[in-house]
Amino acid sequence: MIVDYVRLEMVRLLRDPGYLVLSLVSPLTMYLVFTSLDLTGRPGPQGAAYSMVGMAGFGAVGAVMGNGVSIAEDKRLGWIRQLRLLPLRPFEAVAGRTLCAMAVTVPPIVSVCLAGALVNGVSLSVGQWASVLVLLWVGIAPMAVLGIGLGYLLTGQQAQMAGLVCYMGLSLLGGLWAPITRFPGWLERVATATPLNRYGELSWRVIGGDAPAPAGCLILVGWAALFAVFAAYAYRRSARTV
Repeated sequence: MIVDYVRLEMVRLLRDPGYLVLSLVSPLTMYLVFTSLDLTGRPGPQGAAYSMVGMAGFGAVGAVMGNGVSIAEDKRLGWIRQLRLLPLRPFEAVAGRTLCAMAVTVPPIVSVCLAGALVNGVSLSVGQWASVLVLLWVGIAPMAVLGIGLGYLLTGQQAQMAGLVCYMGLSLLGGLWAPITRFPGWLERVATATPLNRYGELSWRVIGGDAPAPAGCLILVGWAALFAVFAAYAYRRSARTV
């Protein structure tokens, strides 16, 4: 059943190419601007590689937050009520929408990484490229679940505002725009506990020649579990309001 549900949602998603194009253009443009202005404070290819991961992640976050808004709109239009007729458990519904949201992150991730290689000369081994792409895709799951929870819990306008706050605020605080080493000491410590800093760290360590840190992975998994509980709660709560 969950496979059929994912297929159904993907068909509906692909009928709105404007959403996909927007999720691609914004991070790609920002990446080219950031590297031309050298906002990372890191020299040449090193700064380009850092920004590549950050802006690919930024694009992925924007895509999954936008998915939350679409869920809120579906709720208003009665689509969620129709889904209640399917034998889907809350976990299956959340998991299905998570997979759909993660699928939308592929274009911005790939496009920014291509720009890094072709425009800014980012040079990685085949294994590093593969690891970066996979980690950027898999690691966005916690934020995808958060966006889904916001969509089920809030109205369309509220979900858009909440998604924008998470999108911009957590991206900036997490170091996707600029290294957190530029932050004041206390703010840097706060940043290391955020999901997007640990998300970016997965790939930043890979481009630096290291494996992802176990502590960072555990923190990211912890956020994923917390957001999953929130999304399941929001899904059940929406059942009483649609």
